[in-house]
Amino acid sequence: MTIIRQPSLFGIQELYDMAPPQKYDAIISTINLDKIYHAVTKKSRLGAPEELNYAAMIISIFVRYVE
Repeated sequence: MTIIRQPSLFGIQELYDMAPPQKYDAIISTINLDKIYHAVTKKSRLGAPEELNYAAMIISIFVRYVE
């Protein structure tokens, strides 16, 4: 099995030094949310109501993993 080494976005010390809002902005700004948003948005009138804030739900998932 091959090991893939991926460079990190930030050093661990940099993340500790940032305030939470700065940390979230820095991480989320590097992720292409458009593709994720398009994949999870409602495509039919059946199911969940359309008032759901899909963008906020996507961002909250990334914030959860950071914390």
